Amino acid sequence: MDKLIDLLFGFALLLVILTVATDPFTSVHLTLAFLFLIAIAFNQYDYRRNTGISPMLSLQVGLTFALGTILIVLVVGGLGFRTLEVVAVFVILLAFVLARDDLPRVLPTMAPYLAAFAVVFLVFLHHSREFGAGSGTGLFPVLAGIVLALNLFAIPRYVSVDAVYWSTTLLASATALLGLAALWIGEYSFWLFEVRTWTASTSLPLSDREFPVIRSIFGNPNTFGVLLFPGTVAAYVLSHRTIRSRHVFAAVPVLAFLVLALALYFSNSRASMLGAAVAIAVYTLAAADRRLLPVALAGVALGVPIGLTLVYLSILPIDPANRFELWRASVEAVRAEGSLLGDGIISTREAIEPYITEDIGAFTSHNSYLSVFIRAGILGGLAYAVLVLGPLVQSLVQFERVDSGMVALATGFAVHQLFEGYTLFQFGPGSVLGALALGYVIASLAGVESPSDSMAETSAETGAPSSEGFSYGTDMAYRTEGRDGRR
Repeated sequence: MDKLIDLLFGFALLLVILTVATDPFTSVHLTLAFLFLIAIAFNQYDYRRNTGISPMLSLQVGLTFALGTILIVLVVGGLGFRTLEVVAVFVILLAFVLARDDLPRVLPTMAPYLAAFAVVFLVFLHHSREFGAGSGTGLFPVLAGIVLALNLFAIPRYVSVDAVYWSTTLLASATALLGLAALWIGEYSFWLFEVRTWTASTSLPLSDREFPVIRSIFGNPNTFGVLLFPGTVAAYVLSHRTIRSRHVFAAVPVLAFLVLALALYFSNSRASMLGAAVAIAVYTLAAADRRLLPVALAGVALGVPIGLTLVYLSILPIDPANRFELWRASVEAVRAEGSLLGDGIISTREAIEPYITEDIGAFTSHNSYLSVFIRAGILGGLAYAVLVLGPLVQSLVQFERVDSGMVALATGFAVHQLFEGYTLFQFGPGSVLGALALGYVIASLAGVESPSDSMAETSAETGAPSSEGFSYGTDMAYRTEGRDGRR
């Protein structure tokens, strides 16, 4: 039955991609799919732990039903009591997150991140009151809040982490193959998708031949890159772990890694390349010796600002693509507004346009953290920083407890968000997978066990690295993370 939950997660992740890449699927469908997934997971977990229907399962299912009901009510226009509707959503979702039988054990670790999420969620709900309940803008915080809460605090408890790696690898590889095919056969249509190339071009090293930049089924190469980056990292982690465990399908992630790395290069998404490189470097060091994980995280924390400074001073010959001007304008907008709660659910272009001093054409803040500061103010921005960076800081100290692959992926996303405008409070692949990575880190810090699978069982026998099937922080955790003999 655990396999059913993992399979349903794969379908949910597919729906994330379809929501971004096609018109028929919307964020409402995505949110309902995630609620369906977690309802099935609640039932299976209770079946394993208890005989019969436990009071906790009744509460969890009831709260899931309440969330689904209020969502449907809002979609059709609400009841006309906007503030009451907003308060109901906030209270029910927090109750949903807190309804778990291990709450006394996990709450001390989870509390600061739950509080940070609650602040961000509440600020966006506050801004949504000025819009109609059934409008896209009015629904956005409700849908985004539900999906983010599930990814941070619920799904990591019920879906095996290897299922996340495999689903991400396979789905990203499929989009990569669709995109790479356009290099040979040109633009084409496939099922619901329009596979197109971008207007820019790139070339291979040591070659003068120009190739069009690919964007596969997505609107632009950067959106494509936001999926390729975690896909590449997931394939790398799986390649290492399956080879070490002599898994029968070890060749699959290796081939997927090569395909994804090639597609990432031809997408020309430099921020995604950087995010993937950072994550792979962190994982490689941690896999060599778990004690190097804090060193890797500290290196990223120091290396990124140093690298940005060198680019700003033109010491590193890298075109910043107007990022520094956009960031300066964003900071000016936040300082000028000086608002505790921000400008609301707006395009960041509206906020920073008065402070742009150069003719740079179309623009946004191109920085996730600054975009939250603009929309959710100082309060929401600081809470978002705690949510994204806090688990990584805690991993510096409690590095023995965490899954190295998910810490590496979360670190890559933390860096990636410096250069792109999406946030975890949205619905795209980057938002969902970035939140999931943090969710698994938080769960491991709290000592929550992920469901075991056959790969974990094999690893437990051979001592090869795997990401689950053990209690975080135990000797088995060392063995499954490749620390036999404390090398």
